[in-house]
Amino acid sequence: MEPVRYETYEQGKGYPDIQARIYNRNTGSKVTGKEIELRIKKEKKDPNLLRYAFDANGNPLAYIQASQVSSSVFYLGFPWGVPECPSDVQEKMFSDMMDYLKTKNPTKIQYWIKADWEKPIEFFKSKGFEMKIRGLDFYFDTVTLSRIILEDDTGYSARLATKEDLELLLEIGSVDEGFKSAGLKADFLRDYFTNKVLADGHCILVFKDDKIVCTSAPLPELNVDSPSFVFLRFSATRPGYEEGWPLLVIEIAKECVNTGWRQPLQVNVEDGTKKAEILRRFSPKERESFHLFELVLKE
Repeated sequence: MEPVRYETYEQGKGYPDIQARIYNRNTGSKVTGKEIELRIKKEKKDPNLLRYAFDANGNPLAYIQASQVSSSVFYLGFPWGVPECPSDVQEKMFSDMMDYLKTKNPTKIQYWIKADWEKPIEFFKSKGFEMKIRGLDFYFDTVTLSRIILEDDTGYSARLATKEDLELLLEIGSVDEGFKSAGLKADFLRDYFTNKVLADGHCILVFKDDKIVCTSAPLPELNVDSPSFVFLRFSATRPGYEEGWPLLVIEIAKECVNTGWRQPLQVNVEDGTKKAEILRRFSPKERESFHLFELVLKE
């Protein structure tokens, strides 16, 4: 086998462009090197969590990346490669990254894998990872959903968020289980809610009496000229108040119609949860989406 050169990330060497080309070729995505580079800078990413392989002529063969979710949890991605990349190069990149992550003493290593990514799924299963969450996409007819009238005896109410509602979003973000498990810090949430969600608008707040219980905001499918669906750019729920979701999705559908977004509304759910059970009342079309695979290192 010809010699292979392995490198960790260095700014200014064009690694994000290499990463984008390999990832897009394998997945059909349209990520740009500039987008990847901005994320690396924003996250102040450890260079050891981004690694690349090159053949003897300097041609890119593969890359792998990992991310620190919390003090005890890391995400570890699949070693995506070009078609001619030897499988043992991908195996070495994965093994070396795993060895590095273990020096950080994590309790869990995870990866969200798209349901139709057969090769990565089999690869992670062979490494001892198990599916932790089965993710589903629910698709609703937006116009039909916007016309549903709920019984007005639940105590839930909803309204469009304004820039003065930042503290309410920070409050719900601090108790949402997904945000908590992702280890998202207050500064990140403040920046995201201020400069993305509230700046762009369309965010719906749902209350039980005077307490905020769930929220979300729609956005058309990204990086395409003619979006085929509208998705939820984020969502946050106070534990125990999943019954606020029917009102939330109906109000989001109304906001979409008022904005001129009439494509199907996509809502991601975890199979077997209360949220999934509640939203099935509206008979959505279902499709498997991303599944969370997890390797537990310590109990």
